[in-house]
Amino acid sequence: MYVRSDPVVLSIDLGSSSLKGVAFDQYGRALAGLEGRVKCGLRFSRDGGAEIDLERTVKAADELLDALHARSGSREVLAVSLTSIASSLIALDASGQPIGAALSYADTRSTHEVAAVPDRRETTGCPPFTAYWPAQVRWWRGRHPALEPAYFCSLPDYLLLRWFGEGLSTTFSLASWTGCLDRHRLTWDLPTLEAAQLEPQQLPTLTDFDTPRRGLSGEFRSRWPKFAEIPFFPAVGDGAAANVGSGALGPSRVALTIGSTSAIRAALAQPSPPLPGGLWSYRISRGHALLGGAVTEGGNLHAWLRDTLNLGSLHTLDERLAALEPDGHGLTFIPSLGGERSPNYNPQARGTLHGLNFATSPLEIMRAGMEGVAYRLSDLSERLSSVLEGRPSYIASGRGLLSSRVWLQMLSDALGAEVLVSDAPDEATARGGALLALGACGLLDPFDPPPLRSGWVFAPNQAHHEIYRGGLERQKALMARLALEAGGVQVGQTL
Repeated sequence: MYVRSDPVVLSIDLGSSSLKGVAFDQYGRALAGLEGRVKCGLRFSRDGGAEIDLERTVKAADELLDALHARSGSREVLAVSLTSIASSLIALDASGQPIGAALSYADTRSTHEVAAVPDRRETTGCPPFTAYWPAQVRWWRGRHPALEPAYFCSLPDYLLLRWFGEGLSTTFSLASWTGCLDRHRLTWDLPTLEAAQLEPQQLPTLTDFDTPRRGLSGEFRSRWPKFAEIPFFPAVGDGAAANVGSGALGPSRVALTIGSTSAIRAALAQPSPPLPGGLWSYRISRGHALLGGAVTEGGNLHAWLRDTLNLGSLHTLDERLAALEPDGHGLTFIPSLGGERSPNYNPQARGTLHGLNFATSPLEIMRAGMEGVAYRLSDLSERLSSVLEGRPSYIASGRGLLSSRVWLQMLSDALGAEVLVSDAPDEATARGGALLALGACGLLDPFDPPPLRSGWVFAPNQAHHEIYRGGLERQKALMARLALEAGGVQVGQTL
């Protein structure tokens, strides 16, 4: 007897190191065995370049859909959802073909163009910075003076254009990450476009996450016949999706993520919340905003320290780190190895380790680096708390954080608040994309999650919290002195 399988939603996450696909049932539960991953990293250069290898990424996306199409078997596929790194910048010619360099958020070669960008952060939610389109487009034009782009778009927008053959659109979510969206009116911000040397007609049509594309073009229709007429929902930013997927919604649940980089984010049913100094405001949807800040370092710093200091197996490292006293090493670590994002947005900032002596051990340097990231996130948390109601709990996600119970406890102590590990920490971003797609299909409300089920709960040690308060103030003081010597901004100064 034929037994009908329950329908699924396929969620595609376009990350900076790989492309991942996961299947979820109609209740937002991940399904084992119906998944895929294709490695596809950024191309870095010594001058600050961090380009998307577009040819490789496009091939990887096609291969991922090949695998999911084959593995879905007889299951009914309701929809495909997309989530993506934000932001990315791809230039297209008049026929929709990519030209020139494809830039990621991590590309800092536009540093010297930032001064030409007006500070419209109250309107766009984004400060002048190298991660956003205004400075990046100006740099791109200088790098490619002979090219005349007809359009600019984000990576997932180009993929949908390629798969469906016509129509260039983007979500409010991805548009907000470009630094060019008026977050109050949900239109492209004309003064910002003028500074970016952009015309509105060169940009995608604005839409929301629940407006799908249907009807794959000829080549892809025959390649993925099961997907030919199902809805493909346009991409939201990975941070926005991670909040939805981890259940970090509303002012009482704040997302705490450490993957390669780190972030603290609150998802608010408030389209244009007040913007605290040093933070950004993006969009999840027409009615929901994402408010928070990000740090350039996280799991990437953890891996770099572990390898550089030759600290051996990750399996035993946590136990050895746990034996050290909080801030007991006398070191002050500023973890800005890749420049500084929130709160001062200085791409020229660099990492600093102060307080070394002949008794300092590699293990102490490792712990100081992890504490340095915790201090930066604590600083951002204090800024965010100014617009939240009461003291939130922090919902942890990200491989960098979840690989270390010591780091989880350290963050709880530094924040002075509970840190909870959600029931789906590893695929929070992909799950968020699936929940948004299920919401668009009318099967659930992605912004009304069930009660949080937590695997681990880390409660703060008040004595350690006081120690870390002193460590944070010491770090902020050192950052201020270094910025002053470099002629830059001081910590806490409004740019």
